[in-house]
Amino acid sequence: MKNLVIGISLATATFNTNAADERQVSNIVKKYSEAIACQITETQYQKNQYKAVNVKPGFADLGGVGAVFVVYWQGDVGCAGGNSTVVPNFTVVEQRGFSSVPPVVVTDYKFPELDLVRLTSLSGKNEQLVIKGVTYGANDQQHSPTKVVTYKLKLIENEFVKQ
Repeated sequence: MKNLVIGISLATATFNTNAADERQVSNIVKKYSEAIACQITETQYQKNQYKAVNVKPGFADLGGVGAVFVVYWQGDVGCAGGNSTVVPNFTVVEQRGFSSVPPVVVTDYKFPELDLVRLTSLSGKNEQLVIKGVTYGANDQQHSPTKVVTYKLKLIENEFVKQ
């Protein structure tokens, strides 16, 4: 009986220590973006490139299964080229298997249209995502957005809804 309790305790500790974290999901999205986009390393706004936040914690006793992360990055999805093709992107990564299985990019999450040119801050918790950034104001020049915007989104099933 004592060996069984120790075994279960070790298994739980292993699950918890191997659960996905922001650094790991950021690296997963970096590889994903390199496969689907261009100009991801040439953007002038590198500070928040691949910024990851956890919006929904997973089950600790199951190695983080169910954890949902959002990763921000800028790039030209599909490599269309041109001056306005490098745009903000939000990619969802989910821990769908136990901690022995890496988290995966999940493309069926829906995001609302956001008037956003550059991210300044991204935070998430309790199934909520707060996005702060800048966009173009009425008198702004191209490549010089100044209008400050904040979006609060709530995760409802597989959709991020404006609040």
